[in-house]
Amino acid sequence: MTGVNKSKFVVLAGLLIALTDVVAAKPWRGIVPLRSTRSEVRKLLGKPIIGGTGVIDLYETKEGRVHVMYARSPCEEGLPADWGNWRVKRDTVVNVSIQLHDEIPLKALRIRNLKKYKWYTGDSGATYYRDPFRGLEYQVQEGMVTAITYGPRAKDRALRCKKNLPLIRY
Repeated sequence: MTGVNKSKFVVLAGLLIALTDVVAAKPWRGIVPLRSTRSEVRKLLGKPIIGGTGVIDLYETKEGRVHVMYARSPCEEGLPADWGNWRVKRDTVVNVSIQLHDEIPLKALRIRNLKKYKWYTGDSGATYYRDPFRGLEYQVQEGMVTAITYGPRAKDRALRCKKNLPLIRY
């Protein structure tokens, strides 16, 4: 292994360790979709670089650019990828999406039966994999994970307002 390859390996290993909470479907930095609130997020992450009282706050972290989506009202419909339609209070976290600064090889995640999680491939060429049981979605381009979204898990179904709404691709 050359010096450059060793450096890349060390950076990749560090990133994987830093993202363990996301990959293992644990709350990311203590933020739990459908449970955490905007004020709790701000205590953990500080003031957003973009945000206020709207549906999304944006943060810059060492892992990447973080979008935190909030409910505007209970039982709201039509938010991307079925992240709306939840019986939660205003300013409750609906999902956390991380646009990674350093992409991760999809193979490094060692996801078994990956094909069963494939959701769709968008016009940009990115392929989306969803694991509704764990509440994870991976955005993959050319074999590299470019974003990870942590959202409601299958066990959160009791908080849905309406059943059988179609998923919205974005």
